[in-house]
Amino acid sequence: MKKLVTKLLLVGMLIGPSAAFAQKIAVVNINLLLSEYAETKGLNKMLDTHFEKPKAEVEELVEAIKKIEKEIKTNELLLTEVKLTMLKKKLNKTMQQYRIKVGSMEKEFKEMRTKEVTKFRKILYKIIKTFAAEKKFDLILNEGVVFVADELNVTKQISERLKKEVK
Repeated sequence: MKKLVTKLLLVGMLIGPSAAFAQKIAVVNINLLLSEYAETKGLNKMLDTHFEKPKAEVEELVEAIKKIEKEIKTNELLLTEVKLTMLKKKLNKTMQQYRIKVGSMEKEFKEMRTKEVTKFRKILYKIIKTFAAEKKFDLILNEGVVFVADELNVTKQISERLKKEVK
C-alpha cells in the first residue's frame, strides 16, 4: 500500500507542473497563404505583363531556329559548302541568342519571385506574431504536420488578416 501511495504521489508531482504549463498550439498552411497572396496582389498578371515582350522575342527566336533548320534540312544537298556553313553558323548564333535570352528571363523571374516571397514572408511573420500574441498561442507550426485537428488550424484567420494587410 505504501508503494502505491508513493507511486501515485510521484505521478501527481509529474503531471501537476505539465498541466500548469499546458501550451496552446496552432497550425498555418503557408503554401495556401502564398497562393492567396499572389492572387490578391495580382502577381501572375504583373509577371505576364512584365515578361510579355521577352516572351515574344523568345518565340521569334524559336521560329527563326525552326526556319533555318528547315532550310538546312531541305536544301542540304543543293547548297554549296560555303552557304551550308553560313547557315549552320547562323543557326548556332540564333540558338546561342535563344539560350542567353531564356537564361536571363529565368534569372529575372527568379529574382522577382524571391523579392515577392521575401515581402510576403515579412508581412506574414508580422501577422502571425500579432495573431499569436492576441490569441495567446505558444507555438504556431506550418503545414508540415502529419495530423492536426481542425480547431488548431488557424490558416483562415491568418488569411483574412493577410488580405487586409495586402489591400
